[in-house]
Formats: sequence, C-alpha cells, structure tokens
Amino acid sequence: MKSVLYKNRLVCYIVLIVSLVIFSSCTTKDRVNPGDYREREKSYQDAFHAFDTECTINIYGDIDEATSKVYFDKLKELFYNYNKMFSKTDRESEVYKINHRDSDIVSVSKEVAEIFAVAKEMYDWSSGYFDVSAGALFDLWDVKNRTTLPDPHDIAKVMPLTDNFNYDVEMEDGVNEIIFYNNLATTYDFGALIKGYACDAAKNILEGLDKIDAAIINLGGNVYCYGEMKDREDGLFNVGIYKPFSTGEIIETVKVKNKSVITSGNYQRYFKVEGDNRIYHHIINPKTGYPTDNGIDSVSIISENALLGDYLSTTCMILGEEYAKKLIDGCRENFDDDDIKAIFIYADGRISKY
Repeated sequence: MKSVLYKNRLVCYIVLIVSLVIFSSCTTKDRVNPGDYREREKSYQDAFHAFDTECTINIYGDIDEATSKVYFDKLKELFYNYNKMFSKTDRESEVYKINHRDSDIVSVSKEVAEIFAVAKEMYDWSSGYFDVSAGALFDLWDVKNRTTLPDPHDIAKVMPLTDNFNYDVEMEDGVNEIIFYNNLATTYDFGALIKGYACDAAKNILEGLDKIDAAIINLGGNVYCYGEMKDREDGLFNVGIYKPFSTGEIIETVKVKNKSVITSGNYQRYFKVEGDNRIYHHIINPKTGYPTDNGIDSVSIISENALLGDYLSTTCMILGEEYAKKLIDGCRENFDDDDIKAIFIYADGRISKY
C-alpha cells in the first residue's frame, strides 16, 4: 500500500473560541461567532461557493483586514482552480475532457495525474469498493434531482462501464499523461476525493502565511483545523458531529489540531419514493449498483491527511464496520499514523469508535 499518496502526502452551527462545533455535512452552512479572541490576534472569515457547496475559511492571527483578504484570495484561488480542474460538467475542465476523450493518451496537469494515480491505488486497497470510474452509475442515480428509482435495466447497462482502471499514469520531466487502454465510454468522478485533496493543498499555503496562529477550512463539511487556538490552554479545536437526520443535536465531539474531520453519511443527499419508507442516498455501492444499506448512517474519519480521510469516510460507509476496520488498520500501518480514528453512527443510535 506504500504509494504515491504515501510518498508525496499529495502536497498532502460553528461556535469558536470556547469551542468549535461543525455540522459535518456536504450541505452545511456554518455560522461563526468569533467570541472574545485576543484583541491582537483577530479573527477573520470569508465565505464562498465551490465544489457544489457552501464553504468558509476562518483565519486567526496578528494580521490586519487587508492582509486577511490577501490570504483569503490565495486560498480561494486554489479552491476555484481545483473546482474547475475536476468538474464533470465544465466543458473546459480536465476531467470533462477526459470523460469525453477521443484519444487513448491525454495530457493533463500534475494534480490530475496524481489523483488518477492515487484513485487507482485506492481502488485496489478497497478491493474495488471505492470506484471513481463509476461516473455513469453515479450520474444515473443523481439523487439531488431524482424522485423515482432508476430502471434496473438502465443500471445493468452502465455497470459494465464501472470497474475500469485499465490506464497508466506517466509523470516524468514535467510531462504528465494518462494512457487509457479501453472503454472510451467510462467516465470518472472525483467528488469523493477532491475536497480532501484541496484541504491538503490548502495546508501547504497556510504554512507559508506569516503571523497565522490558526485556521479552519470548511469545504461544505469537510473540515481541516490548522494551527493552535491561542486562547485555549490545550490549543485544540472542539469539533462536534451532529446526529444524522436530527435538527441540530450534537451526538459526538472530538478534539483536534492540524487534522481533518470528514464525514460521509446517508442523510446528506437522498430522495424518497412515494409509498416506500426507505431512503435512496448518494453513497452508491459500485458492486451492486445501488445505495449502500448496512445499518450505518454516517462515518467520520479524523486524520492528518484529508485526502485519506475523504477516501476512508466514503469507503467505510460502503464496507460496513467489520471490513472498514481492516482497511483503517492498513492505512494506519502504511501511513505511519496510528492516530487515524473512525466514528460509526448507526441508524439505531449506537456509536462505535475505532
């Protein structure tokens, strides 16, 4: 499992000050109360839209408002670039061009080459349960706009387009290429990775910003907490995770510093069918072609590497707890990070921590 991701780390309700409470959901809109932070080390916030969700950045430090705007612009430029680069719908994006390719060899940016290489490794680690090549299947379900179930015959038609990692990634002397060997109809979807990837890249920018004590990157619930909260003795952020399907009940709280907290859940995007009590959500099992259904409502991953957290939160939801623990064990060993943690929340309210 030692990989491109291992070697490179891939450039690897909020109430602040007394605590930080974040609803880990891809549709979260955060409210920030800066509280009584040290007068010299002020708090600044910016909000924006990217990755099909509402996002916020909070910065704390000995800076003025003009400097904070410069810092926000640097971070937002990164996010906007990644948003465009990996969009499935923007005709100018690299992923769109790959999904509509008419050639077996496609020249790409370093970032796109890296994520294609890592996604292939993640597919192997998960025994095929994490499958970014299932874009056609994900598009068919489109739970954001659906009110009826897809026709089983349509599902059967797109299943042969999944499970396709028959490509090589070449990265040498500044030339980045992906060489595909078959099935031009396969489309790739990096929605389960791109926010984690972007958080890791943002961390590198934050490390280069002068006089920054702490920052919170919240990309629609994918949260990265950077630095230390100077007004807290332990310097830690308190991140609260809401109970699935609740109207604001916090079911668990974790303390973190320089870590990401990333949640995948069936309550985030779903639809119901008239006369059917089940929910049909956006976490699709690529082996069955249908939303995963194993009694788990959400999985939260706490990790230093946000891309890894993004991957694990989705994959663990699909695998179920027993097999998810084995996957986490492998990541702890191969990333030399025994501090990777998981919180499983079940439909019956039970909480399991690992």
